[in-house]
Amino acid sequence: MTARVVIAARLCAAGAALLLGCGDGASSEDGGARQQPPRSSERDAQTGGEPDGGGDDASSGHDAAPLADAGGAGSSPDPVANDAGLDCAEVTTQLPDDLSCTGLYTDVENKQVASNVREFAPSHELWSDGADKQRWIHLPEGTRIDSADPDDWRFPVGTKLFKEFSWNGKRVETRVFWKTGATLWLKAAYHWNEDETAATRFAGGEVDVAGDSYYIPSAKECDQCHKGRVDRALGFELISLALPGASGMTLTKLIDEDLLTDAPAQTELAIGDDGSGQAAPALGWLHVNCGVSCHNGNPAAEGYASDLRLRLPAEGLDGRSSAEFDTVATTVGVVTQTPRWLGRTLITPGSPEDSWLYVLASTRDPSKPKDQMPPIASRRIDDDGLMQLATWIRGLPATP
Repeated sequence: MTARVVIAARLCAAGAALLLGCGDGASSEDGGARQQPPRSSERDAQTGGEPDGGGDDASSGHDAAPLADAGGAGSSPDPVANDAGLDCAEVTTQLPDDLSCTGLYTDVENKQVASNVREFAPSHELWSDGADKQRWIHLPEGTRIDSADPDDWRFPVGTKLFKEFSWNGKRVETRVFWKTGATLWLKAAYHWNEDETAATRFAGGEVDVAGDSYYIPSAKECDQCHKGRVDRALGFELISLALPGASGMTLTKLIDEDLLTDAPAQTELAIGDDGSGQAAPALGWLHVNCGVSCHNGNPAAEGYASDLRLRLPAEGLDGRSSAEFDTVATTVGVVTQTPRWLGRTLITPGSPEDSWLYVLASTRDPSKPKDQMPPIASRRIDDDGLMQLATWIRGLPATP
């Protein structure tokens, strides 16, 4: 039998979520394929309450700081059009069972994207075990993103984020993240059928893709990472849209179209060097895969208690030295106090093999998910990211 390659398509990069004291994370080892969820009329009402353990798709935001409603009280999601003959009348109150009613496509079979949905790509890719991705955002007409805090944008009610995953050129899933209240985001994954003519809601688990096993995480697993941001959205943020490599709805495009409440003076950012000559690629990789979701200063984030901070500062990327950034200060020459790895040095200048951060990033062991980075939803090593990390470590000047 051909060996099955488990492809963990990840919404959340838990970053180094178990690196320094994070909580337990679910993995694709927790029981294999799950059943399709009940029809929406039989599920929970998806109110602002705390989701329970099964098939949840609503997050109240109770474990993040209180959110401002940038869209204004009483904002209503836009109507949805589709050509699949489906009744999409109730999509303003709950997520539909069919992708056709989410507002991404007006013609699913021919992959015609709605005109009010805008494509974007961040400067640094979130590692998803090699899956190819496309991303889109929908902002309700007449609204703007509250960008007063450059490190934590707040989105208007009605915002929708879409991410579509393909493996070996075949669509597998599309994830939808939809803000329906001041502190409420609904989320769901839609699994594509064999001929890619339709996609329906899927609760999470392993699916077959031409003989390979592909893992679609549950909404509850994804929330482990999304709770690390005040307003839950991860990939659509100032740094990822302003560093070199971003495309589509970049920071410049948002400003040009007056879609931000507070436009920053600098629209093109740059990660300065720290003396290694190789800081920018590694620090950008750590920011997206570890810092945005987990290891940052948000008390709700999984990695908050560890004091490891891998998120870049939005107002510090003007080319200045990155030697004083938290990413460097909390890793280089730092010995972890986490009981599980007590005494390990996170980054040992000149030696990736003696750097515990590198060791965790280069490990994949399904039997010991806590000893790898990220600890959930990944079975394959990011070779390019690992090379960037190793190159940076080798170039670091020795610490006293």
